[in-house]
Amino acid sequence: MTFAGLLDDAATRWPDRTALTFEGERWSFERLHCRVTLAAANLAAAGVGEGTRVLVLLENGPEYLIAQYALARLGAAFVTPNPYWTQPELVRAAEAAQAHTAIYAPRFADVISGLSVAIPVDSLADARSESAPASVDAPGAARYLPFSSGTTGLPKAVVHTDESLCGAIQQLAYHLGLSEIDRLQVALPLCHIFGTTMTAAALSVGAELTLFRRFDLDESLRHLVYNRVTIWPMAGAVAHELAARPDLDAKTFASLRFFMWGGSAVPRELAQRISSQTGVGFLCSYGMTEAMMVAFNPVHDEHRWSIDSPGFATMGTELRLDAGGELEVRGLSVASGYAGSDSDAFTRDGWFRTGDVATISPDGRLRIVDRIKDMIKVSGFQVAPAEVELVLVEHPGVHDAGVVGQPDDRAGHVPIAYVVCDPDVTAMQLDSWSQTRLASYKRPHGYHLVDELPRTAAGKLQRAELRRWHTDGVNQLNTSTNAASD
Repeated sequence: MTFAGLLDDAATRWPDRTALTFEGERWSFERLHCRVTLAAANLAAAGVGEGTRVLVLLENGPEYLIAQYALARLGAAFVTPNPYWTQPELVRAAEAAQAHTAIYAPRFADVISGLSVAIPVDSLADARSESAPASVDAPGAARYLPFSSGTTGLPKAVVHTDESLCGAIQQLAYHLGLSEIDRLQVALPLCHIFGTTMTAAALSVGAELTLFRRFDLDESLRHLVYNRVTIWPMAGAVAHELAARPDLDAKTFASLRFFMWGGSAVPRELAQRISSQTGVGFLCSYGMTEAMMVAFNPVHDEHRWSIDSPGFATMGTELRLDAGGELEVRGLSVASGYAGSDSDAFTRDGWFRTGDVATISPDGRLRIVDRIKDMIKVSGFQVAPAEVELVLVEHPGVHDAGVVGQPDDRAGHVPIAYVVCDPDVTAMQLDSWSQTRLASYKRPHGYHLVDELPRTAAGKLQRAELRRWHTDGVNQLNTSTNAASD
C-alpha cells in the first residue's frame, strides 16, 4: 500500500461514508478523493511531478489533507514546517528541505517570494479538462519531510519514504486497535507527525474523523458528547486545561476508549486526576520524528497500561541499548535520514540512535530515563538551543547566549536563556526581540542576564554546567529573570 493508494482504497470501499468533518462541513470519502484527483491535475499543470519537494504552508483544514494526498499521487514529497513559524524560520526550513516549490495560503505570501514555484491553495480546486496523471508507485522514494532538530543544530528535514510513512500508519492503526466504528477528534497540527499519521490511520480503516483548525476545549467537549468520540489524542497543555475544569464527569466521557498520549512522559498526578474524574485511562506511547512509532502500551490489555512507561516495541520494530544505555531503534517507521546531510544517528544497517537513555526490562517493557541530546522537547516539538542562541546573539546589545531546558508541567520542558549583554538591555527587550524571530514554543520562558557563560578554552559552551547553574539556582552577577511565556 502506498500513501496515495490508502485514500484510493478507502474511497473504493466506503465512498459514501463520512471521512472527515471540518467546521460543520461533511466530507465523504468519495468527495475527498475527487478533490485530491482534481488537485493532482492542477499541481501537475503547475509543474509538480515525481521527486518535487513541496512546502505545505497551510493551517489545519481539508485543504491540507488534499495537498498531501495529491502530492503523493504525483510522486512528489510534502514538506511540513510549522505554519506558526516566523518568516525567517520558514525560509530556513525551505533551504533545509531543499524545497523550491510551495502550496500556500494567502498569509504566507511574504515567505514564497524566493521560491521557484508558488501555488495558491485555492487553485487546487480549479476546474480542468485534463485528467490527473496516473499514481506513482515508488515505495522507496522520499514522500514526507517533517522537521526535527535531530541530534544537534538547527531544524532538519527528516526524510520519510512512502514505505516508512505507511509503516507508521499501519503501526498506529494496529496499536490503537482502530476500526471503522471509531470516531476520532484531532486538533493536533497536521504539520506534526502525529497529525499526519493519525488522520491517515483513521482514513485507512474507514473511521470518522473530525478535524479542528485549532484546539478549543469547550468545542472539543461538546463534540465529544454529541459525536460519541472514541479516541482523543492528548497533549500536555490540553491535559492541564482539562484537569482544571470543575465540571468533569464520567458521563461526558462515556464513549471514549482512552486518552492517547505520545511524546513526553505524562505527569503521574495529572493523569490520575483526569482519570479519576472521567473514568478514562491514558494509553501511553513513544515516538519521534525520525522513528515515528517506537513503543506502545498494549491497547487490548488495560491492566498492563502504565503512565510511567511507553510500553513495548511496536509491530515490526526492534529496540536495543548501546554500551552507554542509549536507545537505538530499527523498524517500519524509521526515516532514511536527513535532507542534504549525513548523520551518524542513522547507521548503514538501518538503526537510528535516538539520543535517549533508556532501560528495557526482561519482558521487553521500555522506560525512558533521560535525554542525551541537548534538544528541548516543548509540547511535542523539538527546540534546538543553538537556533534560539543564534537569534539572541543577533540582538545588537547581546554578546553571548546559552539556552537549556527547564522542566514544565504543561509543556514537558521550556527553554531558559542565559545572556551576556550590555547593561541597558533588559529581559523584556530580549523577549520582544524573540517574538518576531521565533515561534512561541521556541522562545525562552526565562532570561538570566549574566557576566559570562561557562565555556572551554576552545570556546565550546559547557551546557552541562549551564544546566547545573539552573538546577542549583547558582546566581551569577547581574542576574535577572523574565518569566514571559505563552
